[in-house]
Amino acid sequence: MIIKKLKVKNFRNIKTADFLFSDKTNIISGNNAQGKTNLMEALACAVEKSFRTNKAAELLPENEKSRCEIEAGFFTDNYPDKENIINCSVSYNKITRKINGLPYKDALKLYPQLKTIVFIPEDLYTVKGNPDKRRELCDETADMMNKVHHDRTMVYLRALKQKNTFLSGLKDNSISEAQRLQLTVWNEELAKAGVNVMCGRLKYFNTLSKYTCEYYKELNKYGETLEMEYISSIAEKREVNLNDNDLILNIYLEKLQSHLEKEIILGHTLVGVHRDDIEFRINGRKAKDYGSQGQIRSIAVAIRLAQAKMFGEKWGEEPIVILDDVLSELDEYRREFILKHIVKSQVFITGCNENDFGGIGEGGRWKAINGEFEKI
Repeated sequence: MIIKKLKVKNFRNIKTADFLFSDKTNIISGNNAQGKTNLMEALACAVEKSFRTNKAAELLPENEKSRCEIEAGFFTDNYPDKENIINCSVSYNKITRKINGLPYKDALKLYPQLKTIVFIPEDLYTVKGNPDKRRELCDETADMMNKVHHDRTMVYLRALKQKNTFLSGLKDNSISEAQRLQLTVWNEELAKAGVNVMCGRLKYFNTLSKYTCEYYKELNKYGETLEMEYISSIAEKREVNLNDNDLILNIYLEKLQSHLEKEIILGHTLVGVHRDDIEFRINGRKAKDYGSQGQIRSIAVAIRLAQAKMFGEKWGEEPIVILDDVLSELDEYRREFILKHIVKSQVFITGCNENDFGGIGEGGRWKAINGEFEKI
């Protein structure tokens, strides 16, 4: 996918902006709070979704209720000579997208592979933050590769909420036989949904891990090795055959049953895919605890490069890659590696220091100043 043209009106601090982009690398430089990230968000919002918020009102200029309009002209890898137009309209409480005049969901039947791979500084918390960020990484990758994974995750979360509501409603930790039977029913529903989510994650985790570790190894010149391990609260250390759903389901049910009495006392579910995690290790040591800022950032970048590679291999269509402030806190070697390994996709990259982009030849460059963009 290639975004050739972009028009933005009333998006955060951007009043109006009009671009003709390079098919390869597009650089937006400038000081902080000048609109670089806002532009990247507008681009992502048109193609797929905002990477900052789910609330439409937050995309509009401060203290205004005016409508935001984004128009993007794009070409697909399969039909490189046919221009398509995305129209994205943002009102105070709604985002509407159309492609060539068709509602977005209908248009995706014709253009199913529209994807942005986005690196933002907050990605560092995927490695060093809470486990929910790492579970989000697994689900995001599975969603990218299999369109039904999101629906399966929603089924699981609904079942989890219903079971937890039931548990929290028990009085004085006492439970009748009828209530115990009801918990058995909830556990069965939760286990069935949980198996679907776990298998969906693990189906793509090994590939994500393989590519991420390869990119990380190339990103440093000190012989460091990265390992990634999926930590399952259900399977624990035992090997899981993803094709044997009955076996996995039985393991899941046994695990839930073994924690039932504690769950009754505590009032919430103690095991399941909502408690799983990923462990990153650099030379055998936990990156979360011992990794430097540069190492953590290298892992986060390697993850995004791995996702872009996986998407291209799966769908035969290269994603748009957005690297927002990716080069800060990286040494010259790592910066040069990243700039050399983003050549397949069209790339949008931002940064404060213009000198960081010296290794990029062909492409487009803009300077961001107070929500306006000057072509360099």
